[in-house]
Amino acid sequence: MELRQLRYFIAVCTAGSVAGAAKVLHIAQPALSRQMAALEDEFGARLLVRLPRGVALTRAGEALLVHARLLLAGTASLRAQVGLAAKGKAGSLRVGIIPGYGWLPALGHAIAELSRESPDASVMVKSGLSAWQLEAVKRHELDAGIVAWRSPLDAEVEGVKVYEDRMVLAMPAATARGLGKIRALGDLAGQKFILFPRQDSPSHYDALARILKAANIPTGQPGTAAAADIPTIIGLVSAGLGCAIVPSSYKYHCPAGVVLKEVGGLDLKFDLELVWRADSRDPLLHSFVGMLPASQGMLR
Repeated sequence: MELRQLRYFIAVCTAGSVAGAAKVLHIAQPALSRQMAALEDEFGARLLVRLPRGVALTRAGEALLVHARLLLAGTASLRAQVGLAAKGKAGSLRVGIIPGYGWLPALGHAIAELSRESPDASVMVKSGLSAWQLEAVKRHELDAGIVAWRSPLDAEVEGVKVYEDRMVLAMPAATARGLGKIRALGDLAGQKFILFPRQDSPSHYDALARILKAANIPTGQPGTAAAADIPTIIGLVSAGLGCAIVPSSYKYHCPAGVVLKEVGGLDLKFDLELVWRADSRDPLLHSFVGMLPASQGMLR
């Protein structure tokens, strides 16, 4: 059975005769009669009763007519959805984001624009560290991800800057009160600093380690806590377990027990990028990227 045969069958039922349907379909009447006979053979049931003038439906024919119309309507809908998807107007886009950065203006703007321009498209946002996102993008588990400290030597992905942030000192409020005015990172030489495992982001870790070393602050001291993501690190700072170097953007959702300070010796900025596979030809992803704002300013 072919969809073409179902269209012919519906045309015969609508016209009320094979001859009438043949004229509408612009095919020969004998050829159309053969197609109706082939349908009856396919279903093993008589579908049409031939009358002196036209045809009438059998019970089996009535059942086929109902379902044939539903099937062809579904086929038309399917064609429309596939067409939209091919043009980047439908489908679900999977985008990663670093924990704590879901508020990014560029992300919200692009999602809102995509929803307005393509109502049949959706975006699923998944939180994860940069290293996990990059691997997920390469494995096709994410379509794109917003990451930081990406290696410029990684040719498997490409990206566009969506935000610029800078690092500041985070310290327990009680420690800040006890030490008084702090002008430079070196004033904290006696404090423990909370970091994260180097394998989670080697570039980020090495940049922080160089800054701490320049301030005569050792890393990896015995008894020092560690965490894999910035929200957890700030939570440990709030618990009084040490100081940390964190993005300044966290001042907007920082616990009351944590003080963020700009100090001398800590001049470190970093970019957040939306990245995707360099070989991607996904039209929905390209539509999304095109909806990003032209530029993003650094958080002040």
